[in-house]
Amino acid sequence: MINKRLHTPEGVKDFKPEEYAYKKGIEKIIETTFISNGYRRVNTPTLEFSEVFAEVGSDAELERYRFLSREGDILVMRSDMTPAICRLAATAYSNEDLPLRFYYIENMFRYNEKNQGKQREFTQGGIELIGEAGIEGDCEVLICAVSSLLNLGLDSFKIDIGHSEFLEGALEEAGVSDEASSKIKAAIIDKNYVKVSEIIDSLDIKKEIKDFLCDLPLYLGGSEVLSKAVEIFSSEKPLRALEYMQKISDCLKGCGLDKYVSFDLGIVPQLEYYTGIIFRGYALGSGYSVLSGGRYDRLSLSFERSFSAVGFALKIDELIPLLENKGVKVKKKKTDTLLLYSEKGKNAALSTGIKLRKGGMNIENYYGEIDKAIKYAEDKGLGGVIYFIDNENVKLYNVNEGEETVVKISELLGAEE
Repeated sequence: MINKRLHTPEGVKDFKPEEYAYKKGIEKIIETTFISNGYRRVNTPTLEFSEVFAEVGSDAELERYRFLSREGDILVMRSDMTPAICRLAATAYSNEDLPLRFYYIENMFRYNEKNQGKQREFTQGGIELIGEAGIEGDCEVLICAVSSLLNLGLDSFKIDIGHSEFLEGALEEAGVSDEASSKIKAAIIDKNYVKVSEIIDSLDIKKEIKDFLCDLPLYLGGSEVLSKAVEIFSSEKPLRALEYMQKISDCLKGCGLDKYVSFDLGIVPQLEYYTGIIFRGYALGSGYSVLSGGRYDRLSLSFERSFSAVGFALKIDELIPLLENKGVKVKKKKTDTLLLYSEKGKNAALSTGIKLRKGGMNIENYYGEIDKAIKYAEDKGLGGVIYFIDNENVKLYNVNEGEETVVKISELLGAEE
């Protein structure tokens, strides 16, 4: 039996200082991108009433951490920010405030039983555009998604775009029963295309549509896959979805970002609240998607409001190893200087340290001999050492140049002002 005092639960992890600093640097780049697009940060509680997530779907419900409060309410740890932000928008803002542009960078909690290797506590950063319907809003969010990955230093990635109505309409046109449709969608989500073909082959449907459904994995690519599909279908729902995706393609091509997107006609919404475009981003070197998003125009109805909305989330924990392997550097706050003192200089050292830190310096105290302090500073990559000889005089060591000078404390403070 393992000693649980020495371990973390499955699916969560510790971050050492250098790891955490890198993660926060990545988050800062993402945050800067969101702010530059006009989005403002919000924060919602870690704990929500279970009813907030009622429209997400039954599969997602099984992945939530649930608790019974002392008052008898069922609470869940947030597994998804979209319903929480939708609740916030519905209860704290009026129609006159729309559109709303919100962003977040928060930890989520999800019991990923079927996805071995995935974290159960993980960080996502995303945006929600609330109150903006149609092509303009969708393109704004997609452009921000592409920009976020580019600003992080990635270039080998694709965002696969689908539409929640397309496959639904294709199956309806083929006359596929609800039961068979559910089985087909479940097999597609599991990427079990052998099973998809088996189910389709057993159905008495039009050959052209049957061939299309069996070849769904091949309908992934540029706008040419949309043109091919238009020739196959004739009913309003699938054609409307194809026309909409073509407009998305034209928009992204017009701003020079079309090389970063492709269209996937086999995308199935894994969250029940999606109503329009759905998209997932994949980067070279990762076995999982690094972002996901879509339009959810009906989710607000569960909060007694009616507004359109679209958004996406970046999976920061999936991005970090990619960026590290690519050698992406981030700005980190680090210690500038080492401070130590003799017994005579103790009071001046501690009071002066407070003043220097207030002035913006990052200073680490050191308790030991000066020779060891200099070696420590060299090993840690610190630029200098300040040694307080007494309450009036300090010795400054330039670690990089190997030089030392003695100055008055008043001179040191004057130089920093």
